[in-house]
Amino acid sequence: MQAEDPNLATRPDFSSEDFQDARLQLTNDTVDDDQAARILGTLWDIQNAKDIQRWNACQEEEAQRARDLADQAAATLAEQQRRLCEEEEAVLAEECKKNKAKYAPIPDVEVPSGPVDIPALYATCKLKKGEYCKLYFFTNASLAEADSFNASIDDEALTLLKSDNGQHVWIPVSNTRDKSAVIKDEDLTWEQFGKALVRLIAAM
Repeated sequence: MQAEDPNLATRPDFSSEDFQDARLQLTNDTVDDDQAARILGTLWDIQNAKDIQRWNACQEEEAQRARDLADQAAATLAEQQRRLCEEEEAVLAEECKKNKAKYAPIPDVEVPSGPVDIPALYATCKLKKGEYCKLYFFTNASLAEADSFNASIDDEALTLLKSDNGQHVWIPVSNTRDKSAVIKDEDLTWEQFGKALVRLIAAM
């Protein structure tokens, strides 16, 4: 490939003294000095046109190679990014399985403007486990009792109870309740039943 762009080349002055020897090679009985200079100029134009054609072809080949390399690099980068995204999604999916509560979707709801009814820890544990929970724990009396319960102090407290097999075991106080103080669902008043039912549905 040529080092210089033939498109920028300027045809020499073949009538100058620098090309006198070249003109003499063409001069004869039918070709004078001026005609020889024009012949040299024509030959230069023909050669320059060929040089330009080769130059442009080489430039296009180089440009195409550069485009191919750029496309290949972009495709490689896109593949790397795709694999990285898949790996991150796989890691996130595994993390979501291990920590479902951490990645649970946040409902798009308004912040409650009124008081929030928080039932006793015993009732909350029952609901989380999907177990049956008496409506009593959602009555005014039970909610008032739960509101006065200091979880930071009493949550670690243990009590000794007798299990079904006759053995005595220590269990957290938050998992126990005085059964004698709990009113059965059928013994609740209609007012207690109605309010407790609404609160139970909201807590679920």
